[in-house]
Amino acid sequence: MPYRGFVQEQASPAQRWAVALLCALVLISVAAVAPWAARPWPPLAHISGIYGAATAMIDLATFWLLISTPRPHRSHVIVASAYLFASLMAVLHVLTFPGALFADRAVFGSPHAVSWLFVGWRAGFGLFVVWAILAETDAVGPIGRRPSAWPLLVALLAAGALAVSSQLTDFGALRSDGQRLLLSPVSRVGAYLSVGAAAVAVLLIWRRGLFGRAIYAWLAFVLVAEGAGVWLSTHSGQRYTIAWYMARAEGLLANSVMLGVVAVHFRAVQKRLTDAYLTLQHRTEQLQAQVQKRETAEAQLARAQKLDAVGRLGASLAHDLNNILQVLTGRLAIIRRRAGESVEGDVQVMRRSVKKAEALTRQLTLLSGRRRNQPRPLEVAPVLAEMEDALRSLVGAHCQLHLSAEEGLPRVALDPLELEIAVTNLATNACDAMNLGGRLRIHARHASTPDHPQAIAIEVTDEGEGIKPEILGKVFEPFFTTKVRGHGTGLGLAQVHAFVTGSGGTVQVDSEVGRGTTVTMVFPATTATAATANGRLDAAAVERPPLEGKVVLIVEDNADVRDASSQLLSAEGLAVRVVEDAPQALALLDGGFAADCLVSDIVMPGAMDGVELVRIVKVRFPAIRTVLVTGYSDIAERAREEGFTVLRKPYDLASLMEALS
Repeated sequence: MPYRGFVQEQASPAQRWAVALLCALVLISVAAVAPWAARPWPPLAHISGIYGAATAMIDLATFWLLISTPRPHRSHVIVASAYLFASLMAVLHVLTFPGALFADRAVFGSPHAVSWLFVGWRAGFGLFVVWAILAETDAVGPIGRRPSAWPLLVALLAAGALAVSSQLTDFGALRSDGQRLLLSPVSRVGAYLSVGAAAVAVLLIWRRGLFGRAIYAWLAFVLVAEGAGVWLSTHSGQRYTIAWYMARAEGLLANSVMLGVVAVHFRAVQKRLTDAYLTLQHRTEQLQAQVQKRETAEAQLARAQKLDAVGRLGASLAHDLNNILQVLTGRLAIIRRRAGESVEGDVQVMRRSVKKAEALTRQLTLLSGRRRNQPRPLEVAPVLAEMEDALRSLVGAHCQLHLSAEEGLPRVALDPLELEIAVTNLATNACDAMNLGGRLRIHARHASTPDHPQAIAIEVTDEGEGIKPEILGKVFEPFFTTKVRGHGTGLGLAQVHAFVTGSGGTVQVDSEVGRGTTVTMVFPATTATAATANGRLDAAAVERPPLEGKVVLIVEDNADVRDASSQLLSAEGLAVRVVEDAPQALALLDGGFAADCLVSDIVMPGAMDGVELVRIVKVRFPAIRTVLVTGYSDIAERAREEGFTVLRKPYDLASLMEALS
């Protein structure tokens, strides 16, 4: 609903009682003073100047507050115009009253001008109020339409007309009895007319039911106070009497009360606006927080979708690359068997390359978020010692590698390949941080955590440029890197974090800019032994049962893998039969083919994968030993949890023979 201004605000019961009480007090005081109204007091001409100046300021302030209302109602503008008119007339009253400013005369005008203007002032204010009452209506103009400025123009013209007329006429507003200046019949009639205008205005307020509105209730008091004061002052018959001074005191009181009422109203309006602003600001902040939260959620969702898409791509690439690496591993074994020791050096070089490629494929599977470690109890010191040569060739001549381990370190359950990848990633980052060279220290020591009193810590320390504090918390995020574009993927530390936390450990980065960085991986100790890791027997722990002469059925859709695996197993004295998919294998077994072992890939074309094939074989042919192999599959872990033996590609002949055992 549009704001209609002060004229539409309802008066509270307390306000109406206050107005009635004040009006009664004014009338009682006038009645009490009336018998002594003509008693003269000392003539103080400057009192009129003070009265006029004070009234002018009060009325002008009231006008300004009223006219400042946004989109005021027409009657509201008329009431404001009444106070504009009154303030102008108060100024004219000071300028035309003898002795108000100059000691013995007025600023301008004849001796009769001030009385003429006083009558016009009081009558004009009452007439403006009558106009506002008659203009009162419930209709409100359209939004954005400015109210008419005619009432303001009328106020200016009326004040100007009275000022000019007071100079053009010399009506006898005053008469002299030889000693005193008395009010003439003209002044008396004019004063009574102004009292009549005030009375009409009060009567209209009452008859039209406007006494229930705050501004009209207080206007009624103003009109009663000023009308009573004018009547009492006129009744005294001259200036500087008790009634004359009292009329001015009541006028100041009435105008001050009105200014206070308007000021209180606008203070309440300002408080409501402030409360509304604060509420709007709070809701805006909440909305901005929700928008920011939604934007963050959308960014996280987009990133998660991106990572999921890249992860699926990485898993697919890992599967295909591991099949290729399996072919290379098998063919290297065949070449070594055929050529003998003369190619051993070349074979080892190629095997190291295959191992690095395998590490790369494992980093690709990190993106899928579904890769799981294959931990087994191991001693860290020997594993680090085996990595030393590869690490020295990796870090180059500008980095001085110092690798050490404390004595008597407990066993930990880790995936050895993942550990090698993690240490390699940390060593690579450390060397990249030492552009001018420095010492790279890899140290394994005893440690403890609140949950695991027995643990080991592997520290990788460099003397590089360090990591800035503002980005230290982001170093484990996938794809986050500070390296030059093309020199880092942002996956190294992400792999480290995934490996350590997946192994039940913790990882911490301590860095000081300009001094270097230390990455500490802490792993809990394990009581398991190599002979019982994952519920399988280790080839080094027990003697493997003989497999020579056994019949092996290989189910593999990749022709190169089938051929390499067949040749290797045949060279070990096993009878080998190969098929391309699961339905062919089942048809062969159902047809009476007597197989001792079944080696099946997990991911194969068709409706049946390797896991489903092994489930059926376990039911129909429980005597057949089964081994599942995979380049990468997110169902491999579930198959392992079902108790099936799962071998990860690329595998060598020894690993395959161990699995078949």
